[in-house]
Amino acid sequence: MTEADPPPIKVYLPDGQVLRGRLHRRQQFERAGWLYWVGLPLWANDPETETVAPSEYRVFLTAGQAQPIEGVSYDQVPTVYLRPPEPSPPAQAEGRWAFKVRRERTRGGGRGSAVVHVWDCPDAGDSDEIDVHEALDALRLPGAQACKQCDAAAALTPLV
Repeated sequence: MTEADPPPIKVYLPDGQVLRGRLHRRQQFERAGWLYWVGLPLWANDPETETVAPSEYRVFLTAGQAQPIEGVSYDQVPTVYLRPPEPSPPAQAEGRWAFKVRRERTRGGGRGSAVVHVWDCPDAGDSDEIDVHEALDALRLPGAQACKQCDAAAALTPLV
């Protein structure tokens, strides 16, 4: 389909007739919602040459007045949004990649080894969130380990 050759669409007239028009654009409006800019073929007088020539009448129609034809692709029809669609967030495994490090205490009460948790793990405590690079650095410390309860081990161990 080119700009000069938009795809066909069925147009339902008030008297029950069904015409074949051309869909030039889909457009979203504040109050009306989605409307379809459709061209309908007709004859028009040319007063300069005193002849009749093929022409096109264009009008915005609702989804009930203009309906797709089965088997016709409308993928290339320009679409004008009231507001541009929000871009999709980057794909991430189960949300954001943030972690927390919690120091385990030894039996004598001293600082023990570090355990790296996913940011929302209930065992993570209230430590500051860190990014994946800081979490990997923490796992490289002697005795450090990744929590197996919250998927930190599954996410980080292959990267260490």
